[in-house]
Amino acid sequence: MVKKNTDDSKMVVRENKSSSDDYFESILHSYYSPLCNYALKIVGSVDIAEDLVQDLFLQLYEKNALVNVNDPERYLIKSVKFKCMDYHRSKSKRREVNFEDYMHEPTQTVSDLHEDEIEPLIHYFAAKLPEKTRMVFLLSRDSEMTYKEIAEELNISVKTVEGQMGRALRQLRTILKSQNYLSLILFL
Repeated sequence: MVKKNTDDSKMVVRENKSSSDDYFESILHSYYSPLCNYALKIVGSVDIAEDLVQDLFLQLYEKNALVNVNDPERYLIKSVKFKCMDYHRSKSKRREVNFEDYMHEPTQTVSDLHEDEIEPLIHYFAAKLPEKTRMVFLLSRDSEMTYKEIAEELNISVKTVEGQMGRALRQLRTILKSQNYLSLILFL
């Protein structure tokens, strides 16, 4: 936006948020929490997972790296995976993995996934579910609780648990199909 300076009639440009900042902010809000859940399943610590994801977003912001990425979700998942690998390597004093080295690599297909990568991906996509639906799904999946136990834990009816689980599975199937992770549906 342009504003006229009344003192000397020069045009002064007001600072506006750039469109790339708006884009970055929308990506951050959309993917931060799911990426933290994904990292948590890999590194096993909430604090470390959040630090890794924050560090990634800081690096991406400083380099304005998301502007030229065609599929930011896949790129972010892959980048967090490499950040987590780097964390594990740093614990054993190995060489750091630079996520930028993989920016132009073809996207990983589900058949390329290792067994230990499946659970974090399911948690990543589960984080996109509505809160109550996600809670029911994760209690069933992670805590291996029965519908009756979940109903008692959350103080809801068994029918509500059944409904929430059905909703979770339908929404996860839709999300997984849209992201070309069709074979992950088998693990739900």
